[in-house]
Amino acid sequence: MKIKIASRSSKLALKQVEEFNKTFLIKEYDLIKTSTRGDELSAKGETLFDKSNFVSDIEKLILNDSVDVAIHSAKDMPAKETKGLKHLYFIENSERKVKDLLIFRKDTKPNFKSEMKLGTSSLRRKMQAKFHMNATNIEPLNGNIDTRLKKLNDGQYDCIILAEAGLSRLDFLIQNQNYQSLDHPTCSGQGVLAVQWKEGSSAESIIESSQIYKDMADLNKEINMERELLVKLNADCNSAISLFASGNHLSGEIYGVENFISFSGDNINEILEYIKKNNGIKLLHEHN
Repeated sequence: MKIKIASRSSKLALKQVEEFNKTFLIKEYDLIKTSTRGDELSAKGETLFDKSNFVSDIEKLILNDSVDVAIHSAKDMPAKETKGLKHLYFIENSERKVKDLLIFRKDTKPNFKSEMKLGTSSLRRKMQAKFHMNATNIEPLNGNIDTRLKKLNDGQYDCIILAEAGLSRLDFLIQNQNYQSLDHPTCSGQGVLAVQWKEGSSAESIIESSQIYKDMADLNKEINMERELLVKLNADCNSAISLFASGNHLSGEIYGVENFISFSGDNINEILEYIKKNNGIKLLHEHN
């Protein structure tokens, strides 16, 4: 069966489609490249918008049967599911890359100093750089990976923060070793891809009958645990919160303007109570 696949048109997005086809053994397909509201906002230089703007326009194409499936970065998927659609989180190999990397200019040694001009578009990364790296010169940075790296090497920044997974998929880490790995927890779904389809469609049988669908059961349970907490906190991809679930254990941090808290546990409701008792809700909304 030949399927229609929707994707954003960035180099990384198209690489993710390749990974989907390889993972699910898809041989016949048409690729529908789509520009989303998120792409438009990013092109205008805006940085603080809900990352679901990268997904919602493509979801409409699935719902009106213009395409069969769509491939997304899992971190862009909204915590609240869209009625009529189903999805599967997956990784293209056995190793999930969850770390952020601090990338330095080609002419700069990979040795961070607090006064360096650091670029990031993420509120979470901005607050982590402040609290964990003592960074004092953090500036907004937007655009796709190539654009951000060009701005870095043109001298607009001394260093920038990017996800290890995307750089790895584009083979950047093979070509460039001028970076440091950061140990901070990252956002829900980082390093993971998502395939989305219409409930009851022919694509559903293709996905759900595959071996990878069974193999990804634990990964989906973990990310759903992360998303459950986000929903209970009324948080989204733009919130200053990090999350990582492994097995039945969930850990993370919430960053306020001047303080942050860490949390961990095996029970969502107990974690939620801990966050409330330790002013986590207040910290989460200090940036609004």
